[in-house]
Amino acid sequence: MKKILAYLLVPVLAVALWSCDKSTEGLTRITYYPTLEVLGEPTVVVYVGESYADEGCYAEMNGEDVSSEVIASSNVDYNTPGVYSISYIIYNADGFSTTASRTVYVAEEESIATIYFGESMAGTRHYYDALIYITDNGDGTYHLDDLMGGFQFAGLNPNFEPAYDFHAEVDFAVNVDNTVSLTSEVGSWYFGDTGDVVLGLTSGSYDPVTRTFTLNVDYGGTPMTVILRAITKDTFNE
Repeated sequence: MKKILAYLLVPVLAVALWSCDKSTEGLTRITYYPTLEVLGEPTVVVYVGESYADEGCYAEMNGEDVSSEVIASSNVDYNTPGVYSISYIIYNADGFSTTASRTVYVAEEESIATIYFGESMAGTRHYYDALIYITDNGDGTYHLDDLMGGFQFAGLNPNFEPAYDFHAEVDFAVNVDNTVSLTSEVGSWYFGDTGDVVLGLTSGSYDPVTRTFTLNVDYGGTPMTVILRAITKDTFNE
């Protein structure tokens, strides 16, 4: 009887093994991931009205050039000063992706109304490269989106916006002698601006050659120096 049971078990085991082999057939293979290399400069500056001839990306997968499979998308508005991007993505056969991007600054070539890098200093604190916008009000005055040059929103309290407003917006004029004077009160900021911090401009000047503003700000009784440098095609070559 034991011998009969042993003979019966052998084919059952064989069937079970064959079933396992069939269930895993084709599931084990190598997945190759693509790599992307942004061609040209990763950061470019163009002036309003111009366009950028995108140089694209070089893509490689398993030693093969697959650049033709890269998908590019862009949000660049060449008519409006700002910071934009061109994005690249490529997928492999299993749906895994690799991404890359290029930053595009669109700036005015001569106008005061353009994008700036802000530098701010107060006490021992010193911050650099905050993105600052100046726009033309159309009446001979300009709107500055942060009199502090990014001291709060990019320096002391980064990543708090848009939940909280750390931009001290104000209107100003550039006089014939290139001095700067405010033409409005500083806008509401700092958790709704309860009057705990009072900002004003003690003096200011604009250098049309270097396209640079130097502003001396009253930061609640503490002197603050703000320097705004217009972004140009030379900015990232300096």
